[in-house]
Amino acid sequence: MKINRKHIATAVIPIILAFIMAGCWDMVEIETNAFILGIGLDLSESEHGNDERIMVTYQIALPAEMMGSSGQGEGGGGGASTLNISIEAKNLMMAEQTLMATLNQVPNYTHLQVVLFGKELAEKGIANYIDFFFRDSRIRQRTKVAASKGKASEVFKVQPKTVKSTSQYISDLLDENEKRSLMVLMPMDFGIMQRHLIRGLDICLPSIMVKKDTLTVEGAGVFSGNKLVAWLTGSDVMSLKWLHGQPAKGIIDISSGKIKTGDFVFKITDNKVSVKPVLDGNRFIMKVKMDVEGDIGEIQNEKFNTYDIALIHQMEDLVKQKIMQSCSQLFNKLVNELKTDCIELGRRVENYYPDFWEKNKNRWKEYFVNSALEMEVEVKLRRVGVIK
Repeated sequence: MKINRKHIATAVIPIILAFIMAGCWDMVEIETNAFILGIGLDLSESEHGNDERIMVTYQIALPAEMMGSSGQGEGGGGGASTLNISIEAKNLMMAEQTLMATLNQVPNYTHLQVVLFGKELAEKGIANYIDFFFRDSRIRQRTKVAASKGKASEVFKVQPKTVKSTSQYISDLLDENEKRSLMVLMPMDFGIMQRHLIRGLDICLPSIMVKKDTLTVEGAGVFSGNKLVAWLTGSDVMSLKWLHGQPAKGIIDISSGKIKTGDFVFKITDNKVSVKPVLDGNRFIMKVKMDVEGDIGEIQNEKFNTYDIALIHQMEDLVKQKIMQSCSQLFNKLVNELKTDCIELGRRVENYYPDFWEKNKNRWKEYFVNSALEMEVEVKLRRVGVIK
């Protein structure tokens, strides 16, 4: 068992602190509960023959220390702090029992923010471990789920420069970046995850990376069934969100020597996306219609004429081509190469063709790999700005 203490300068769990100050919890409850903020799952590196084990990392709030002085350092009274405990076990139930014996406290999941699956464990399959989270009524369905491109335990070692815990920091990253960037996937939680897997649908999880002691969220892990099979880049995620029918704001970088403007950045200000499956003989066509509006965020040509209507139409066409090309490439990769329905075509078929789905859901992959994409995209460049 590995124990790693992390002290953060100021309040880390405002919700817990608010309850404490309001008197909603008495000291007995605080002392007898271990408030779990985050859980990371990795394959164990220890040799146990054919007995495969996992390493479960718990990030735990220490609310009693939150009420201390502002001192810092190991064993100090100060500020808020979290405790990371990594436990090797055969499964999550046994890991929890070891945690209880170690801390002499009962795990409390009411403030669980995120569960991370490490890369190696996700590649072998997560089915044996997500069952614990689906069955346990203590786990909130809104708890976020993500995949780490390395070990999940390493993610929890990163100390954010903000006042929050690593777990809360990841949760905030997933929420805020998804709203601001086309390259960050909509957060996945256990409720959505369970509904997808029960219906035999594939999932994508946002990916967390550690870069120079900093946490970043970009791209996604692609699952076929319960196994991680590939990683999507940030650009792939941009296309995936459109194929999901998700309108999003962000930027599109256009590199082209074909027109007088040269390279430019298109900033999306508004977009509407509709996705509809159409049964055509024995295959489904995924029809995507997009209306995109935006401004020129940057242009690499100081002589650009903002009144050249023909040139502006050329720029709109380049943006249109970029969107259609990127979506088509991702669609072909998921359908023909990975054979994983992360574009959620099956979910839409279930909604539009319920009788067909009920009859053929167990054979859905046969239909999925034979599906096609049709796109209709309209781009409007509203403001080109003034170049001095």
